[in-house]
Amino acid sequence: MGSGVDPDVMKEAKGSVGQHYRVRSERSADGLRARTRVRQFSLDTGAHRGDLEAGPNAVETLLAAIGSCLLTGLGMVAEGSRIPLDAVAIDLEAERSDQPPRITSVRYAIHLDSGAPDERLARLVELAERNSTVLGSLRGCGFAIEGQWDRAASTA
Repeated sequence: MGSGVDPDVMKEAKGSVGQHYRVRSERSADGLRARTRVRQFSLDTGAHRGDLEAGPNAVETLLAAIGSCLLTGLGMVAEGSRIPLDAVAIDLEAERSDQPPRITSVRYAIHLDSGAPDERLARLVELAERNSTVLGSLRGCGFAIEGQWDRAASTA
């Protein structure tokens, strides 16, 4: 069975961007799970609506992608700016409508444990948000994305 992707279109798209990403997602035979493979890693998610035992659903996976992208950006900016980060955690949530089925809002709270002044941490968050590939891709998609940060004594 073919991938359904025209190789010429993929070559053209690949040449027009700075980086190219590719994953493969397959539905299990029972239809309850989806497995996505990236290099030697795999992510199992729920593919049946409402099945909380099957793993994260697609919206939760999207929230995880936002969080992971922000964590990467926070780490890179902190390192480059020599801002000490003892710990970082991000709580994310989304709202979804049923008709039409779509995300209506995303909210996140970044919790920073650092001895740096508030002004430097605010700038750190601003730069990480501005340079987040996933967050930037979702802005302008017709739903609100709101974030805040706070100083956490411990993010564990």
